This record gives sequence, structure tokens and C-alpha cells, in this order.
Amino acid sequence: MSVRKHKRKSAKHSHKQQSSKKSAKQIGLVSTHPRAAIFTGSSLIVIGLFLLIVGMGSDAKFGLAMLSMAVGSLILFFANSALPKKAVK
Repeated sequence: MSVRKHKRKSAKHSHKQQSSKKSAKQIGLVSTHPRAAIFTGSSLIVIGLFLLIVGMGSDAKFGLAMLSMAVGSLILFFANSALPKKAVK
């Protein structure tokens, strides 16, 4: 294969990889507003703890408390990973 043909083919393949990387990037609500998501996740965990303490006898309140704490912790985890990292000097 000649040098010119090799350069053409390598340039052609590199453009395909760049376009696939751009289309794979997704923007969600948690990644656009991480501080609001942290507040929401923390409040869901607090509500879950409150329901757990108050509704000790009810199975429905216990389930709702566990669900609230699980969703809150997931939101909190993804919001912490979406926060911009501070540069260390």
C-alpha cells in the first residue's frame, strides 16, 4: 500500500471514531445540576429515616422508607460523581 493511500484510510477512520464519541455523550438532569441533585438525594435519605423511625409498625411505611433511602443514596452517588473536581495546585 502506498503512503498516500495509507494516510487517506487512517484519516477516514479517525473521523468515524470522533463522531461516535460525540453521539455517545449524554446530558442528564443530575449531571447538569449536581448541587440540586445532592440536596434532593440528602432530603430523600432524611425523609426515609424519618419514616423508618415513625412508622415502625407499618410494613408500608417501612417499604417506603427503604425505597426512599435507596433512591436518595443513588442520586447522591451520581451527583457526587458529576460534581466538577477542584484542581490541586
